[in-house]
Amino acid sequence: MRKLLIIILLFSIVPDLIIWLSVFPSLDIGWKLLISAPTLLVLCMVPGFDKKRLSYLLRKLFFFSSMILLIIPKLVFALVAWPFGWMTGLIAVVFVLIVLFYGFIRGWLRLTLKEEVMTFRDLPESFDGYKIVQISDLHLGSFTRHPEMIERVVTLANEQHPDLIVFTGDLVNYKAEEAEPFINILSGLHAKDGVLSIIGNHDYYFLRQVKEQERKIGWKLLFNEHVKVCRDEHTIYIIGVEQIGKPPFEPKGQLGKAMKGIPNDAFKILLSHDPTHWRLEVCGKNDIQLTLSGHTHAAQMLIGKFSPARLIYKEWGGKYEKENQTLYVSLGIGGTICFRLGAWPEVNVITLKRT
Repeated sequence: MRKLLIIILLFSIVPDLIIWLSVFPSLDIGWKLLISAPTLLVLCMVPGFDKKRLSYLLRKLFFFSSMILLIIPKLVFALVAWPFGWMTGLIAVVFVLIVLFYGFIRGWLRLTLKEEVMTFRDLPESFDGYKIVQISDLHLGSFTRHPEMIERVVTLANEQHPDLIVFTGDLVNYKAEEAEPFINILSGLHAKDGVLSIIGNHDYYFLRQVKEQERKIGWKLLFNEHVKVCRDEHTIYIIGVEQIGKPPFEPKGQLGKAMKGIPNDAFKILLSHDPTHWRLEVCGKNDIQLTLSGHTHAAQMLIGKFSPARLIYKEWGGKYEKENQTLYVSLGIGGTICFRLGAWPEVNVITLKRT
């Protein structure tokens, strides 16, 4: 978090210095302070940024507002106006704002399909070609006025004819009631081996209600436990744990309990909401071959290969491999803020192959 704060401060102050010294060097101090007013606002908020003095939601809103509305436009203006003049800088800022507003208006509804083939030398022969659809971070409260988006998610998932559907957490935003209008829609998800789910950090505030809602939908919630999936004489194990990862969320998962009774040589797939769990307890520490996570949303912004999520998470989106262990992080569907740019909402299709 300190690293993130330092970067925000640098990206706030450096553009001001460029504007003061190079773009408008002759302006009097009053105008320069006016130009720097957004930066001063950011600086005033920083002391309350730690988790004890500012809620998670407010810190998240601060991050988005400072990045999208203050830092990025001012940085673009400074970098363009410095060599090309302030008029060109203003044109560049208008263009950037149009792109950003697309993320608020349409980007968060731009559903995509991502397909990934993953190979494992110890995958049981009967599961060669086994297809898993992963859905993550629905945050249903964001789609109250756009239920058609969740209908499209269900349709797209079913069109893949999956063997298994998994949901890797965060059903709701801030109220359990957000899920009620979508129970019938989500109950339309179908796979040969059903739908398995886990709890996300947002779901903990209303755990009893969310568990009941997922029961109504027809999903099997894995709560520090595992299930067997059988094909012919072969078996794989799907493990589901509660939240384990970065603060400010209290770790509640019990991987040891969830794996109890699984043979050592079995092929295992772990559902764990926060991808930081992979480094904490999985990679190089046990023999779980595949971990599926969500949580990061790629900070809901992806420009080329860069996402602000890289400032917080080592693994934040897509596939990561080390020896025979793989982590796949879905960018998810929704978010508590209705904005996405580049990190479009996604349904993930993972096909397992035997080498």
